[in-house]
Amino acid sequence: MNLVFDVGNTECKFGVFNREEVQLSGRVAKCDLDSLAEELHRFDIERCLISAVADVPSGIFSLIGEVPVRMLDENTPVPIRNAYRTPQSLGRDRLANACAAARLFPRLPVLSIDAGTCLKFDFVDAQGTYLGGAISPGLRMRYKALHEGTAALPLLEPAVEFPLIGQDTASSIHSGVLNGMVSEVEGVCQQYKSNFTDLQIIVTGGDHQFLLNRLKSSIFAAPSLTLQGLNAILEFQPI
Repeated sequence: MNLVFDVGNTECKFGVFNREEVQLSGRVAKCDLDSLAEELHRFDIERCLISAVADVPSGIFSLIGEVPVRMLDENTPVPIRNAYRTPQSLGRDRLANACAAARLFPRLPVLSIDAGTCLKFDFVDAQGTYLGGAISPGLRMRYKALHEGTAALPLLEPAVEFPLIGQDTASSIHSGVLNGMVSEVEGVCQQYKSNFTDLQIIVTGGDHQFLLNRLKSSIFAAPSLTLQGLNAILEFQPI
């Protein structure tokens, strides 16, 4: 079986796969990796891939013991053609999302939307070539920017319901941030649809449900897209 880790600044996402089928997935604080030991020991892990935007905690290596480990970088072979002009600066999660999207929808153009800390769009064409995409502030980053960039606007948590017309400061912020993000995503999707026939759209990330509930576009939800992509990359490696 395969084990993949997506190491962030404060937590690790992990997935155990039997070929393409996920057997276990979740997330854990980097300081609490020991809590995974009992769960992982239930599986016969044969190899591991680690993707990291921060230092890899030593606890990961203690967990996997003698299992062969690969570190994902710009030189790692991937199952798609990467046409990004600066592959060394491409986020590992963006590359993994593109690989998973291409596997889910082979021979079709596919746009993945990752609604996390940042809002990321990544596009793979029908020939399986990753062309790039876009990055803009994520949901909470937008609220934080309004608060920190002004003297008087409060820091708010995202609202479940929000108006089109804000009638006080709080509802005006919610309207601007939330309606603005939905309109941005809808607008980007429409631009891609006008350029690529049979476009498939996938949404993932911590705020994917917010988009899923509000977008008019036909989209496919894949909460574990990044882990699926890391597994696809690991499967592509020579034994």
